[in-house]
Amino acid sequence: MIRRVNGEQWLAVAVIVLGLIMAWQITAIPADAGYAGIGPRFFPTLIVTGLVMCGGILLLQSSKPPAAPSTEEENEGPRADADWSQFVLLSGSLLAHMALIGLIGFTLAGTMLCFGVCRALASTRPWRDALLSFLLVFGLFHLFAWLGLNLPALIPGVL
Repeated sequence: MIRRVNGEQWLAVAVIVLGLIMAWQITAIPADAGYAGIGPRFFPTLIVTGLVMCGGILLLQSSKPPAAPSTEEENEGPRADADWSQFVLLSGSLLAHMALIGLIGFTLAGTMLCFGVCRALASTRPWRDALLSFLLVFGLFHLFAWLGLNLPALIPGVL
């Protein structure tokens, strides 16, 4: 008996393939160890490992037959359709961040990204979201500067 491959299984295979492609690309990074004793391949390897593991877990979960619904699930009624506006807002925020980080700096681009995430998650307090987004990204900018990592700044040394 041949089983059809469902969408979740295709997604799981795509995640695993993406992780393997990233693993192959990591080999192009020079392996010289940094002053801390770990090389520049360490964190990408960690991320790739997690990505492949998540893809494998998703593949295992999607291969199991669905469980019979409990009485609570039967009473809930039909599942609501996906809210694509949230996906579009979140994706647009990420794309805008990538496009604008070199022009307006890490702090402002990161603030826009965090604010976009808050809006996509249907937060009801835009002023609080904007303020906390700015404070979070401003703190991250200065943390990276303190660690000696340079990020694009709108005003050099400040933002």
